[in-house]
Amino acid sequence: MTTMRIIDADAHMLEPPGLWTDRLQARFRGRAPRIVKNPGGRAGSFFVCENLPPLRVSGAFAAGKTFDQSFLEAGLESAPAGGWNPGDRLKDMELDSVEASVLYTTMGFVLFWIEDAGFQEDCFRVYNDWLAEFCAYAPARFAGLALISLFDVARAGRELERCAKMGLKGALIWAAPPEDRPYTLPEYDPFWAAAQETRMPLSLHTLTGRTRASQQDESNIGELYARMVVRTQETQHSICSLIFGGVFERFPQLKIVSAENDIAWVPHLLERADKYYRRFKQGYGVALSLKPSEYFRRNIFATFIDDPMGLKVYNLVGADNFMWSTDYPHQAATWPHSQEVLSRDFSSIPEADRRKIVRENCARVYGFAL
Repeated sequence: MTTMRIIDADAHMLEPPGLWTDRLQARFRGRAPRIVKNPGGRAGSFFVCENLPPLRVSGAFAAGKTFDQSFLEAGLESAPAGGWNPGDRLKDMELDSVEASVLYTTMGFVLFWIEDAGFQEDCFRVYNDWLAEFCAYAPARFAGLALISLFDVARAGRELERCAKMGLKGALIWAAPPEDRPYTLPEYDPFWAAAQETRMPLSLHTLTGRTRASQQDESNIGELYARMVVRTQETQHSICSLIFGGVFERFPQLKIVSAENDIAWVPHLLERADKYYRRFKQGYGVALSLKPSEYFRRNIFATFIDDPMGLKVYNLVGADNFMWSTDYPHQAATWPHSQEVLSRDFSSIPEADRRKIVRENCARVYGFAL
């Protein structure tokens, strides 16, 4: 297989330690998220924010390293500068034949669990400003994704519009909203309208849901593994809510991205969605102009890193909605061996489909020029 230039659908930032302690409004600065060493006697460096479960930072920069017990305790002094320095990031991208990257947060995932709306909004504002500065270094090669707080829908829409004007190319929202505020509620409509108007795809990334499944809590390792396995169900539920709640009927240009949730489940989910819509639509009076699977094909995209089963069944849906990612610089990252991984994992995939999944779909969603 010849070398294929990658457009990375899900790479990550590595926020500098003083980002929030230096930039938050004065009234929030004493509560600022920060990195601390050995909290509560636990060995290693952790990202902490008030009473939220601490996030071990070493997995955030384990690309190309052996993630063993000694590395678990590593701090940011071991991290690649490409996590926060755009010049170094471009060098690492060239090493891996990555032409352009969609940039997600790392530490900011934890901040989706904050309960205080004003505090969360300011934490997100700080990150969004910093990310826009980073992306301005090479706007043709970086698509930065903002963090958006949905506690107040009107303010969320204004922040999304502000981020679009700063040059960011999409945004993250809760992978799963609070149980008492599902995405089927019409109160979100002004925000969906803002996303459609600004052409900002909205990502449902693993770890950002408002259920316990999203929390990377290491206090019980057995439960941690269980949450890792079933976490994708949060996003599946949200996708079904958006479809059956008529969101894509009302906002046909809205784009939603399932990020880092694998793709093998998609054909089965769509088959069940079509089946239950067909069986009950008359009884419940649900009137949609398209089948659920057709909304998915028109409005929804999904990223994956390492999903051999997904590559066996993706053709049941088609190649137009799936996007591959390197996950740089996280523990699952294929960097700096992405070309070898593509040769191995995509060896049986037709060339046209491979190009869509590795390059073209992501370019279409985020407006990269091929």
